[in-house]
Amino acid sequence: MKRKEKEAYWSAKIDEYQNSGLALSEWCETAEVAVHNMKYWLRKQSPVNHIALQETSWVSCVVEESIENPISLKVNHVDIEVTSGYDETLLLQVIQTLRQI
Repeated sequence: MKRKEKEAYWSAKIDEYQNSGLALSEWCETAEVAVHNMKYWLRKQSPVNHIALQETSWVSCVVEESIENPISLKVNHVDIEVTSGYDETLLLQVIQTLRQI
């Protein structure tokens, strides 16, 4: 069976199951379908999987909110207090130096 034929076959089986009102195990026994196969195709044809395949778009945003309260960092038993307007490069250099100690 080709891929499209297989998808159509299992799509029909899923419709039959969903319209039956039976529990999955009961329907599978009645329809002579292995439960693990049915679970596989239910997951495979789930709308959630189709959404995951769509392309993701990213939007950049800049938050220009000042930090009212300082943030405290602890690196190798040294406390560092970071306030708004800090120099990122300097902070990274300090952290790297402290990690080497």
